[in-house]
Amino acid sequence: MAVLTELSENVRALYGFSRGTQATLSVAQPLTGALLADSTPPLDRLALCLAAALAGYVAVFAANDLIDARLDRQRFSNLRAYSGFDIDSAGGRHPLAQGRLSPAVATAWVLSLGAVALVLGALLSWVCALLLAVAALLEAIYCGLARVTPFKFLLTGVMVALGGCLGWFAMTPCLDRPQLWLFCVWLAAWEIGGRNIVNDWADVEEDVHLGVRTIPVVYGNRVSGLLTVGTLVLAAVAGAGMVWTAFPSAGVPGVTAVLAAGAYALITPGIRLLRAPAPDLAMALFNRASLYPAATLAIIASGLLTTHLLGLA
Repeated sequence: MAVLTELSENVRALYGFSRGTQATLSVAQPLTGALLADSTPPLDRLALCLAAALAGYVAVFAANDLIDARLDRQRFSNLRAYSGFDIDSAGGRHPLAQGRLSPAVATAWVLSLGAVALVLGALLSWVCALLLAVAALLEAIYCGLARVTPFKFLLTGVMVALGGCLGWFAMTPCLDRPQLWLFCVWLAAWEIGGRNIVNDWADVEEDVHLGVRTIPVVYGNRVSGLLTVGTLVLAAVAGAGMVWTAFPSAGVPGVTAVLAAGAYALITPGIRLLRAPAPDLAMALFNRASLYPAATLAIIASGLLTTHLLGLA
């Protein structure tokens, strides 16, 4: 029984270290890219893309905590007052900084999963492997800029867009299709407004204490709110545009469904946060926005399945 308890705790710690829920949800991004590139993708390549993406996201999220371990240990001396649900904290918040994982195990976990992701990405194409490597490099640079500049949020937009493009380039090398660029704008804007700034907003109390420079810390609620809502509107519009250009058969119903998902998951909670800035509303937006790419993927996949079953393709 003691062995099982210890094993369960280790698994839970690794899950929290890798932000397992967020990493799993993030797989929707490259899968969406794959369907945008090829509405009837080969199942073997799609499965390989799924495996590479999952290993890559788990490794990158864990790498964030590994690089920031010293900062996170300081963070626990001045935790934020808000203690509501945080989708990132499933499995525990910063288990490495809490001593629930050893640095050796954490490092081995990141390196092994990173290697798996790179090998699987290389099996898809050299471009996919390069995208994974560059995304990991940007993550490391982002962590290094924690106390340097609030504009590091731009790196996260690029990083998430590159990660999503893994799915696209797993299916096609084409660069001249408008849905690719709309897809990149969609992901970058969603990451900046739906995850990065609002997550920092919920951590303002801690970040001020630690000297971490973020948009909410440096520029305050008004600028943060306007930037958040602006990027979320851009994400919702770009999402509708990429569906319209990639799947003309989806028509008005498909575009309307994607816009409705954006309104519910992004714009409505974003406006609520702009009107009443508060850490709990920032985290509520973060949690809901985290589900948005998966919801968009579900809309696209159900539309393609319906079209196929009805023989409209």
